[in-house]
Order: sequence, then C-alpha cells, then structure tokens
Amino acid sequence: MISSASPPWPFVPLGDPDIDNLRIVALEGHYLVTDTGRRILDASAGAAVGNIGWGRPEIAEAMSSSLGAAGYVLPPFPSVERERLVERLRANWLPEPLRNVSFMGSGSEAVDSAVRLARQYQVASGQPGRWKVIGRDVSYHGTSLSALAVGGHLARRDAFKPMLMDLPKAPACYCLRCPMGKRRKSCRTECADALEEVILAEGAGSIAACIVEPIVGASGGALVPPDDYLPKIAATCRRYGILLIADEVMTGFGRTGEPFAVNHWGVVPDLLVMGKGLSGGYFPISAVATSAEFCQRLVAGGQRPMYHTYDAHPAGCAAADKVLEIIETEGLLAEVSRLSPVMEQKMQRLSGHPHVAQVRGRGLLYAIEVVRNRATLERYPAAEGVTQRLVKACLQRDCFVYFGGTGEVRDILLLAPHFTITAAELDVIVDTLMAALDEGCGGLEDTRVG
Repeated sequence: MISSASPPWPFVPLGDPDIDNLRIVALEGHYLVTDTGRRILDASAGAAVGNIGWGRPEIAEAMSSSLGAAGYVLPPFPSVERERLVERLRANWLPEPLRNVSFMGSGSEAVDSAVRLARQYQVASGQPGRWKVIGRDVSYHGTSLSALAVGGHLARRDAFKPMLMDLPKAPACYCLRCPMGKRRKSCRTECADALEEVILAEGAGSIAACIVEPIVGASGGALVPPDDYLPKIAATCRRYGILLIADEVMTGFGRTGEPFAVNHWGVVPDLLVMGKGLSGGYFPISAVATSAEFCQRLVAGGQRPMYHTYDAHPAGCAAADKVLEIIETEGLLAEVSRLSPVMEQKMQRLSGHPHVAQVRGRGLLYAIEVVRNRATLERYPAAEGVTQRLVKACLQRDCFVYFGGTGEVRDILLLAPHFTITAAELDVIVDTLMAALDEGCGGLEDTRVG
C-alpha cells in the first residue's frame, strides 16, 4: 500500500528505500551529487544518454537564448534552431541519402513515428496490404504500444499483451546463447537467414518493415553482431521490398565509435531513429531521418506525417545543436575510438569472475552478463533479484551502473560512460563492479567455476 504521505517522487516507488530516497540535487561532470553531499560516479551517463559530461554551461546558454527569442513554434513551421540542427546533421552526421529529418520528444515517440511512416510509405506506394513490422525476440524500442509491439522486452510487454498488435519476431544475434545452437566456428549467421523464413511464413506482401537495433542495447546487453549479420538483414529487406528501420536511440552519435552503429557495417537504413545522445541528456529530443525520395513518395501518395505538440521544440533543437557542436570541436568521437580499447582491456578483468558469463560491447557501450554457473550458463532465478542487488551494491560504493535484460534475459549490467570519462574513472568503475559482484552474488547458492 502506497501511503498518501509518501514522498512526492517517484510516482510509484521502486520498493528499495536506499534507492527511492536517493535525492539528486546537482550533476557535475561525470558525477551525481545528492542532498547529503555524496558524489556518485555515473558509469552509464543516465540511461546511456550523456556524452559531453553534465553541467556544461554552454547548453544552458543556448537554450536560454532560444527561449528568449522563440519559446514555442508550431512543429511544421521552420525556425532558426530547427534549420541549424538539420544542417549540422546533414553536414557531419547523417549518411547519404538520409537528408530529411523530423524531430520528436522521446525515443519511444521516434520509433512510433518510424513505424507509422513505414506503413504510410507502403500505402503511398500502392501496397496497402503491407502493415506488419518484424521485430526481434531480444530487443527494446520503447514504451508506446507500437514500440512495445515491435519490441521483444517480455517483462515490459506482459501487462499489455491483449492491447498489442501480434507482430512477427526474428531471432536476435545473441551469440552467447545462440538461438540456432551455433558456436563461432560453425556460425554462418543463420540468425540473419532466419529473417527470410519469417518473411516467407508471414507472406512478404504483408510486411511493411523490419526494425533492428544494430547493437542491441540494454535489453540484451550490448549484443554486437557478427560482421555479416546486418548486411544480410539489409539485403533480405531489399529483396522483398521491405523497409529497414535502424533504431539507434542508444547507439547513435558516437556511442560505439562511429556517428551511428550502422556505419561499422556500411549499411544505410531506410529510416534512422535517433535520440539520447542527440542532446546528451540536456533536453528530451529524438528524431527520424529518411531520404528525400521517401518523403516525395509520401506526398505523391497523399500521406502526411503526424506530429506531437512539442515536436522539434526550438530550445531542444538549440540544445542538441550545441551538444553536437561540442562533440565535433572537442574531438569527442575520436576520443571514443581512443578510449574503446582502454575500456575493453579494463572490462576484461571482470571476465575472470566466476559469475560473469561474458563481457561484451563496442566503443563506450559495454555490458556484463551475470550467471549462477559460468560453465552451463545457468541463470539465477528471477526471484533472487540479482540485478537489483548489484545495482544497489554499486550505489553503496558511490557508482551508478544501468540495469538491463528483458525478464527472460536477465542480470545484465550496462556501462555507457560520457565520452569525456578518464582512464582512472574507468578503473573505479571496474573495481566497483568487481566488489559488487562478490557481495551481490555472495551468499547465493552457486557453482563457482573458473
């Protein structure tokens, strides 16, 4: 029972007083500062949102200037901030031919928009029978009903099953627990080939699009695919006239060492979904980019995109433009590439822990998967709450790490530090995780296999 005298936030408490009562009053660099003066190292930059460090005055100045000049402009109207941000994206970030950009608030909204745009494109192309969007079994695309429908986050979907469209799922590239029963030497990326099987089973004429996270984020824990996986997916989509949606809400804007994760494999999607790093956490803004040809097809077919009241808010566009400018002028994309092998080397210290099944990731996006038995990959029972134990143990040591998993996939810890993180701070993060693993898994029945 939630008392009427309960604290004003959060709306529904998490149930752990040590977390519910953690009151953040300031953000400084890479740290969260509490009302008691604690400084907590933010190892995940919030929810893999931050990139330039917290508390940069340049962002506040850019937003203040925008608010003073144009507090609100109806989304379809041009504004200085909108035009400036799109020009920067075109010049320095987006791959050809993705030139047309629309802005939303959250990543969930951007995914929802991409799904709707894919459907509208097929209708405008004279193929109204194409409405299904293929997702993957280990994935997360947001909390709107359409995002939950295309996603594979079982725990977050569960309560809404009667309300969700029944959309097909292809297997994700979860190499540690390969859905095809393969090992690296025998792998022929059959998980990518399985997309074609799903298309044929559903009927290609019913499929509008396929949505993928190029590197699966928190739901699977930084699942990096084999090199031929994404090119195979893209080729299959092209062969059947299916649009490819790349969800780069978590991986975009340098998180993996490239402007977007698809760049690692030379793939250009039909629709590119962006968020999080677009504004570095300073303002809720997300986006969808596509080609001029795509938009022309919509217009010719009498289809108009929808928008929300606060889409492309001028202050948000100003904040995003300034964040991207800082990344560019301070060379932070190159810094991610420099730090990536450093982070990988330091993270490998954890791979020897008896309860770490795998350390994986790319750039400054890494995860560990925790298990009861490393030899058999047996998971801890969900009732043990191992993820929460570990997050809490890290917090008690003044370090915040992000929790991952889907319910079925569980006990994932995700690290996504700011691009300005130092090697010494990475050492603190790894030391904290090692101590938290010893404490969080200690006392639980296990099989300690080296």
